[in-house]
Amino acid sequence: MRPIYPLSFVVLISLVLAPPLRSDTIDDLIAAQMKERQIPGLSLAVIRDGKVIRAAGYGMANIEHQVPATKDTVYEIGSISKQFAAEAILLLVEEGKLKIEDPITGYLPSNAPQTWSEIRIGDLLRHTSGLKDWTELKEFSYRREYTAEEFIDLVREFPLEFQPNRDWKYSNTNLPLIGIIVERASGQGYEKFATDRILNHFKFSSICFHEQKKIISQRAGGYVLRDGQLEHGEPFRPKIIACSGGVLSNVVDLAQWWAANLNGQLLKTESLEELLAPTKLTDGRSVAHGLSIFCDSFYGHKMIHHHGSTVGGFGSVVRHFPNEQLTIAVVSNLEDGGWGAEYISKRVADHYIPGSFIGGLSVIEDEDGSKMAKAHLSLLKEISEGRNPDSLAPQYSSKISAEFREKCVRSLKALKRFDFLGKERIGSHHFVLDNGWTEARYFKMTTADRIQYFHFRCYQDGKVGLIFMEE
Repeated sequence: MRPIYPLSFVVLISLVLAPPLRSDTIDDLIAAQMKERQIPGLSLAVIRDGKVIRAAGYGMANIEHQVPATKDTVYEIGSISKQFAAEAILLLVEEGKLKIEDPITGYLPSNAPQTWSEIRIGDLLRHTSGLKDWTELKEFSYRREYTAEEFIDLVREFPLEFQPNRDWKYSNTNLPLIGIIVERASGQGYEKFATDRILNHFKFSSICFHEQKKIISQRAGGYVLRDGQLEHGEPFRPKIIACSGGVLSNVVDLAQWWAANLNGQLLKTESLEELLAPTKLTDGRSVAHGLSIFCDSFYGHKMIHHHGSTVGGFGSVVRHFPNEQLTIAVVSNLEDGGWGAEYISKRVADHYIPGSFIGGLSVIEDEDGSKMAKAHLSLLKEISEGRNPDSLAPQYSSKISAEFREKCVRSLKALKRFDFLGKERIGSHHFVLDNGWTEARYFKMTTADRIQYFHFRCYQDGKVGLIFMEE
């Protein structure tokens, strides 16, 4: 039976910093979020113009042995590992050993189904393959290894959710197939190829592939919350899914790798452009997602980012702002879908780049701002009452969940203020899945016990096509 620890046992009361930093707003933010989200340990690194300007650890890397988290603590980085797979493919493209638009069946075992014949290597990396996510499989075991043929047998009967390149949907099934392709094209196992060509190139000492039996200095324990109690995460991970989330790193090396890679220190210029190029779908839509990497923009601040979460008990995010040459990495040892790291990383970004997060925008209190706030608050009230006003696009009003309506009810009951924060035109550099949206509008709701932010996505005719809430 795995040990279970009461939350009161988790040491979230002291901050362990390396190097020592004075207590400031970032430290206070992280301490509060760790307590609220019950995160045992977390590390943060910030790099600007290639130099580490902040690196710190907070809480506990290992609860049982009371080991503090530091900037050197090594964590699983989850799906941020996918960028190593994209780099491996692009290195093989540079060598002429494959092409990004090659059909995948030319590199897979013979049991790959005929239904995959139109899927290209690029579709796997762009998440346009139509393959259903393997994480929905109950038969998959983290406690055994799988051959390429065995993994394909597990997922081959899944019907395609859409024809290749007709839509975009994130799927973890894509990346194990990339690992198989790298092995077939290079003649080396995926982990060896990535280690020889990428990890050894950068010489970041902490970055390595997950191997449970291997002794790794300063490795953090991973945790999950079950019924309010912390338990150990899953310690094992089959090599077949190494491409999806098999890399470990400390937070400084993680941030430095991103900054170095995105500044052209590994890939040729044309390969880096391919990595970041938006996905073009068959119907003409464009999605701001490159090869296993997200691109986005907020209020004029372009960013390149990815998130990670693992059953091993970790959550992570890296955000790179190319115009400001700022890179932020946050990794924790709690499996929470990566939301804790996401929340913290946005606010840290806003600390260094004011206005790069919605909470950093100032209230617009002129007459137009007041009118905008009044109109959109009225819309939220109608939604909370179960109505679908004409200002909602029909295709969206039919999808509003009961949960969202109930959240609106609770928030409006405690409402104190609803303020307009601004708007911006939506372009190809924004990550959106509906190219019909032309404008984003931002609002701040102050209630009796919290602050919430609302994002409205609108069509050319002014109708609202999406609303989402952020706390």
